[in-house]
Amino acid sequence: MAVLLLIGAAVRLMTVPGTVPARTSVGGVPVGGLDRARARAVIAGEVTAEFARPVRLVVADSSVSVDPRAAGITVDQAATEQALFVGGPPSLLDRIRSWRAGGRDVVPVLALDRTAAEKVLRAKLSRFTREPENAGLVLPAPSAVLLAQGDASFTPVDAAARVTPGRTGATVEIKAAVAALYGAVVARSREARLSLTATAPVMTAEQAARIDQLVGTFTTRHPCCAPRVTNIHRIAELVDGAVIAPGATFSLNAAAGRRTAANGFVAAPAIADGELVDQVGGGVSQFSTTLFNAAWFSGLPIVKHQPHSKYISRYPPGREATLDFDTIDQVIRNDTDVPVVIRTATTDTSVTVALYGHTGDRRVNSTTGPRVPRTEGGFSVTVRRVVLDAGSVRRTDTLRWSYDGVD
Repeated sequence: MAVLLLIGAAVRLMTVPGTVPARTSVGGVPVGGLDRARARAVIAGEVTAEFARPVRLVVADSSVSVDPRAAGITVDQAATEQALFVGGPPSLLDRIRSWRAGGRDVVPVLALDRTAAEKVLRAKLSRFTREPENAGLVLPAPSAVLLAQGDASFTPVDAAARVTPGRTGATVEIKAAVAALYGAVVARSREARLSLTATAPVMTAEQAARIDQLVGTFTTRHPCCAPRVTNIHRIAELVDGAVIAPGATFSLNAAAGRRTAANGFVAAPAIADGELVDQVGGGVSQFSTTLFNAAWFSGLPIVKHQPHSKYISRYPPGREATLDFDTIDQVIRNDTDVPVVIRTATTDTSVTVALYGHTGDRRVNSTTGPRVPRTEGGFSVTVRRVVLDAGSVRRTDTLRWSYDGVD
């Protein structure tokens, strides 16, 4: 019996001579058993050629052409052979088009390399992508504010700001684009339409206009000109202007990046495992401590932080924060409905962090308990923060920390 494979517009007769009497023929060609290897090769070749034609991806009345093969859409030869001779699972028929051949379903199975497809489409569709731009906000430069190392209070200060408009971004959802391309190939369509999604900036002009207060600030001092000062000022530069959207969190490590020479940091002393060693980026904990205190006096929740193992006298006891890119972060949450903007300022002998936003008539009272000596050396201390809104207690936060010694 002859076996005809109908693939696309091509008809192929594949036989193995000698498996049936020679007198059995179709059109003068001896007919025997089906040559599976040839059948599989022809199926793969024909289906690949059929589906290799470019597909137009249309986005917002513009388009790009994509080669399905470059996007990782190929013929799975082993699955095709199984589907031809054994019959594949019913779900195959739901996903791909089948051809009738000699009274049987020939199912060319399409394999999708999703990683390759996403890579190709991300590059192809980049022309449709536009990053959103935050509204501009011109704020007064922070002034040094030396709050007490022990008990202290802070209330918001009015701050005039000038706002410039931002810009909405645009993006194409890559996973949806992959599905659309694959669907077009399966349906033998030469076009697929994709949606362009608007992406809002972190801070719109309307939100920026509501930023009218200095909600928290702090200054720490340092001697001039040491290598660690380079690192303190560099991390301040990297963080300056960061925006914490309403309800969002801010990670200091994520904002500043890894402390490397390529990122502008130098080797300087740092405490590691209780010992003072030289590290690229040594000294950035002073900036972390300054930021921590600005957030502390703003009343914003501090989700994550860690004090030093040894007490450093230039910092408020219990109210300070070390930093290590791989293991120790500082994370702050904006619990207001207005963006918070971080501004920084440095001098030869100081670093200041100021947080701008709107917390209304919030007031923060901070108290520091006595230093309680530890038998093994060092001391323990408790710091408490009371956050008030309109004179009523909104939240009370208590920090307890034990220092191994004094640096």
